[in-house]
Amino acid sequence: MAVGPAANTRAARPTVHEVLRSVLLRAVLPALVMFGLLLGIGKALMTVFHEVPSEERISQKVAAERDGVLNTVTKVVSTVNDTWFTIGGAIVIGLALLALTRKWWLSVVPLLAISLEASVFVPVTHLVGRPRPEVGRLDNAPPTSSFPSGHTAASFALFWSLAMLATRIENSALRRTVQTLCVLSPFGVGAARLYRGMHHFSDIVFGGLLGIGCAFAAYLAVRAADRHATERQVDRGKLTTV
Repeated sequence: MAVGPAANTRAARPTVHEVLRSVLLRAVLPALVMFGLLLGIGKALMTVFHEVPSEERISQKVAAERDGVLNTVTKVVSTVNDTWFTIGGAIVIGLALLALTRKWWLSVVPLLAISLEASVFVPVTHLVGRPRPEVGRLDNAPPTSSFPSGHTAASFALFWSLAMLATRIENSALRRTVQTLCVLSPFGVGAARLYRGMHHFSDIVFGGLLGIGCAFAAYLAVRAADRHATERQVDRGKLTTV
């Protein structure tokens, strides 16, 4: 019986060079574009638009509706998405993926996604320097400025990259459950950061867009290298025939 390419794709393994080249072209370059766009938008919010008065009203209205239960819930949601928790989560998930799939190039996707996010977020937030909302804040402010929301960006980068990796789960019920949780969870993080007075609404929006962009860039870069390896193996006639 002839075994076609579809049945043998697991045998194809991209080289480190193939993965690095794909990451450079499909992840790093898009990250540079995202940096330029976010920097321009952030500067425009600070200068051309002289902040957005309606955003302050949103922050003030949300702050006025705070209560003890939501204070606790948003504290948990915000804390578990702090920098070191996110980095640690990406590493642990990556190691779990490596153990389950034996595909190192897939296991680096979560860490690659949050690395791209950080490489854009850190310089943008320092160059824009947007003040945080003028409301009582429920958390200590990190040394970064308000634009964009780093917690939101990192959460979207991590969880949406996992949602894309979850397309490989064979059990349909499990796949849909994992993807739904991964897609929706970051919205809760953004809402928590707004509730706790840490960011303006637009900071949350553009932080989310940054995270989504980094998740797609990381996953698509690695997937392209994976496909290239399969095509290379087919071209060289290394697929077995039984």
